[in-house]
Amino acid sequence: LRSPDGILNIVVQLNDAGMPEFSVLYGGKPAMKPTRLGLDREDGDFSKNLRLVSISDVERVEDHYVLLHGKKRACSYAANRRVFRFTNKEGNKLDIIFQVSNDGVGFRYFFPGKASDGVKKISEEQTSFEFHEGTRVWIQPIAAAKSGWCATNPSFEEYYCSDSDVSALPDSKPGWMFPALFHSENIWISLTETAPDRDYCGCRLMHDSGSTAFNVGFPQDAECIPGGPVKPESQLPWYTPWRIITLSNHLATLVESTLGTDLAKPSVLTDMSFINPGRSSWSWVLYKDDSTIAPVQKRFIDYAAHMGWEYCLIDADWDREIGYEKLGELCSYAATKNVGILVWYNSAGSWNTTPYTPRDKLLTKESREAELAKLASLGVKGVKVDFFGGDGQSMMVYYQDLLEDAARYRLVINCHGATLPRGWERTYPNLLSMEAVRGFEYVTFDQQNADRVSRRSVSVKFRISGERRRTVSSSRCLFCFSPAFSTMRRCRKRWRKSPPKSGNS
Repeated sequence: LRSPDGILNIVVQLNDAGMPEFSVLYGGKPAMKPTRLGLDREDGDFSKNLRLVSISDVERVEDHYVLLHGKKRACSYAANRRVFRFTNKEGNKLDIIFQVSNDGVGFRYFFPGKASDGVKKISEEQTSFEFHEGTRVWIQPIAAAKSGWCATNPSFEEYYCSDSDVSALPDSKPGWMFPALFHSENIWISLTETAPDRDYCGCRLMHDSGSTAFNVGFPQDAECIPGGPVKPESQLPWYTPWRIITLSNHLATLVESTLGTDLAKPSVLTDMSFINPGRSSWSWVLYKDDSTIAPVQKRFIDYAAHMGWEYCLIDADWDREIGYEKLGELCSYAATKNVGILVWYNSAGSWNTTPYTPRDKLLTKESREAELAKLASLGVKGVKVDFFGGDGQSMMVYYQDLLEDAARYRLVINCHGATLPRGWERTYPNLLSMEAVRGFEYVTFDQQNADRVSRRSVSVKFRISGERRRTVSSSRCLFCFSPAFSTMRRCRKRWRKSPPKSGNS
């Protein structure tokens, strides 16, 4: 099956053991070693002893859609599609669907059948990507579940292993995170997934030390809402998420690719008039927890208005330090300044022990509906939800329930301490952002984080109070430009007592 421009080509075959696999050719040369396919379901093995029943004709697939935020507004997708239909030794059916576009390969599994066949459970996915020796990789390890501060891991905020030989990666028992970037013989390759529905978990890559292969793995047992499923289970018919291989000899092709949303479901929202992506003022990054009081938040509303920003984010403990009544007053004041208010929530039930509130308010359908309705009545424009509990199937359900319910109350969502973007920003456009990186907050914690950011981030040029333009790296003080990080803490205290009256500092 070839891409529309003919540069990419995949070759699907069954080996002597009846295991399905495919090779990816770029310009006629193998980009990687053959990729193994298949799954193990508790009621049957769909990874070996398979028989090829039929192959569909090549079908042209095209899609044109608009994103409210993301890489580009107007997106176009064109690919060639083919379905390979197999049966296992018990005669049960498995389809493997391939779509090849000019920028990559998307594939997913499909189990035909009907709901009366009962709930099926996948115990393991056998999908495996193997690279040539000497391939370089940029990839983020996953933290052990329930580790870290107040058992908040995995929050997908680990340092990347950058430009490492694939066979020299250290052990990471919990696995490695999507997306992963590889460079092999002048070809750039990215692996990720998109569009997990409520019937699948979020997946990751597993790797054995010394190996050049990565297997698709499932979350750790603790990455779930207590009592909810971790591994995939569903009635039939059943589609798995799309696995995506983006590749080119130009890195720009991977950076600009929109396959993550091209293969996601179209928007399920009919009313999107309330969705307004934008920038936000945020007191916590300067003043931390003590700043969540009404007078400081009013100053930051003024700050957002002065800067022409769309939002002001009121962070943790606002329910105890400000309260609902005063929050409504802040929303009314912000509206006169053309600024929207966002408020923070702890996602948690029992999966972490963080002390911050509000917590538990969004956990059940009943309490979530009541809370979102109250926020909407106060004039709140959106919520920042933090400290999610991993990638188990029950967590994937929770994310999508939050997005769906928030949309009904015309609220946008920012997910923090959260999984990676998985195409949901197209399906639920009220999802404005997902963190899944070691963000700027860490720069305020210690010098090590600041040093690493300054080696990875783009420099920023801006003007302060009409002074000459300066280029500032993240490891310098944001107020006086001293390279000593401790200076930033002193300046921050001074700024709190006497903030600047002019200039966009």
